Formats: sequence, structure tokens, C-alpha cells
Amino acid sequence: MIPARVVADERERASGVPDELSKLNVRVYYSRLPVADYVLNPEVAIERKSVRDLVSSVYDSRIFYQAAKLSAAYVRPFLLVEGDSKEVESLTKNLKSFYGAIANVSMAYGLRILYTANPKETAIAIAELLNHARARPLARMPSELPPKAKSIPQQQLYLVSSLPGVGRKLAERLLSKYGSPRKVMGLTAGELALTQGIGWKRAEKIKGVLDSKYARYQEKGGQSRLET
Repeated sequence: MIPARVVADERERASGVPDELSKLNVRVYYSRLPVADYVLNPEVAIERKSVRDLVSSVYDSRIFYQAAKLSAAYVRPFLLVEGDSKEVESLTKNLKSFYGAIANVSMAYGLRILYTANPKETAIAIAELLNHARARPLARMPSELPPKAKSIPQQQLYLVSSLPGVGRKLAERLLSKYGSPRKVMGLTAGELALTQGIGWKRAEKIKGVLDSKYARYQEKGGQSRLET
């Protein structure tokens, strides 16, 4: 297996994080980075700060300058805060102004913020970001997780709400009107279309899924495909 790779700023050598990354089979390359402490790919970079350094950067305004540079250079910038977050209260003069500054840079520059306790946790966080760097949102949000050990009504709701374009509310409406999942699945497109909130277009999609011949689903080479 080819090790994952990350580029670290030269000044991170002594932080302990690169050593921990090596234990996780992540190959670390060093460079004098003009922006960020770790670069995972052309889109993702991480600025690592200890709690003390974060507080200091808020008071001398460095955080705003660094956030601006980071967001300008990378599509998905991360601010990783390492240490005990309980220290913030003892280090800050005004908690409201401190968190106001953090809120400002996260909202204005789109910074994603991660918190870790120590270099080992930081390395794990970086390794997992590398593993999931290509993650994408679901094309359609599931109505809920499969209710394996739940009640029959919950299982019925889950079953009907898995139909295309049917969420929990529509599933409840269909089950209340027709009584059971079997009756809902047996409806014609015309009968489905008469249900408030469905309409012809959605009804035809539902019937298309229910009536189309199954083609065996397989995974190959990391990409899904249908085999006929």
C-alpha cells in the first residue's frame, strides 16, 4: 500500500506531529511553506496552533492575516487548535472578544476548526483528513438510519420514505391514507399522483424504481457500477 503523503512546514519538525504521522504510515515531506503548516493536497491545508499561540494571535491580530492568506490559497482551509481548551479562560482578558474573533475568521474566511489535545491526536486528525479528502455529500439525504431494532411503524416509515422524492412527511401521508407499505408499493402512478405533495413527475419516478428490472449492483476499482 502506497503511504499517504503530506507536506509540512520546516518549523513543524520539532512539534512531534510528523513523528506521529510516520507511525500512521503517512509520509512527511518538508518545505518552507509560505502559507499553512501542513498541505494535504492542492485544496486542503492546515494551520496548526497551540491554545496559547491562538490566544496570542487573536490579540496581535495575526489570526486575521493568516486566515486571509490561508483561504486565498486553499479551497478548504483548516485551523487546528492543539492543547487544553480550558486554558483559554485563564489566557484571555475577555472571552467574548476572543470568541468573537474566532467566529469572525471562521465565518469571513470559511475556516474549518478542529480541536486536538496533543501531537498524537493532531496526527490522527491529519491522517483521517487525508483518508477522507475526496469525501462528497450524499446525493440524497436518507430519511433516517435503518431501524433494525425499532418498532414496526418506524420500519414501515423507513421503507416508504426510501422511495425517490419521498421524505418522512410524505411517507406518513401515504401510510395514513393507504394503510400499509404493500398497498403503497402497489399503487399506480395515477393513484400516487393524487396524493398531496407527490404529483405526476415524482409518481413516475417512484413507479420507475419499483417496476424496473433489477440490474446487479457491483463495486469495482473503487467505483460503483451496475451489471446487467
